[in-house]
Amino acid sequence: MDQVTGKTTVRQRLVETATRLFYENGYRATGINEVIREAGIAKASFYAHFKTKEDLLVTCLEQRHNQMMAQVQAFIADARSPAERVRRLFVWLGDPQSCGSRGCPYLNMASEFQDAGSRVREVVRWHKCSFRNMLRDILALHFMGKSKTTEQVEQAAEELYLLLEGALAASPVHCCSWPVETALRIAEDRFQLGG
Repeated sequence: MDQVTGKTTVRQRLVETATRLFYENGYRATGINEVIREAGIAKASFYAHFKTKEDLLVTCLEQRHNQMMAQVQAFIADARSPAERVRRLFVWLGDPQSCGSRGCPYLNMASEFQDAGSRVREVVRWHKCSFRNMLRDILALHFMGKSKTTEQVEQAAEELYLLLEGALAASPVHCCSWPVETALRIAEDRFQLGG
């Protein structure tokens, strides 16, 4: 949004529209003309902001990352302990408003880009590594004073990351909350989170 006028900029309308369409329909099934039409802009405006559809997707994923990480941080911010922060991550993950009903948008996009060296795959890896690093930082605080080595904390973060990712992938498939609830029970036991 433009800070002076309070109006959504053309670029922002493009990003918001494309983010929604890419998530709902997939990258390959969403054409530039559809994005332009739904955003209500001229074709020349698209090319004034983005050279390619992939450039637009990368911007969408980067912006979604910033929004998601801010949401997660706000959701867990007032937790009384690192253990409660971990539990709140599962609550956040189980909320369809947080993650959507079509699964992880990053994994969805990665599945459409087979080249492991593509820019889209790089953004997906960056996003997932950022999330895993946040988990590591939370667990480092949780295990502080409990004789855990840096390597053990890193391993625990990888395990927690896989639990969260598995729950995120399984929940939309089963259209229910048991994957998140089960993953939380495993995490509570595995990382002595208390209940």
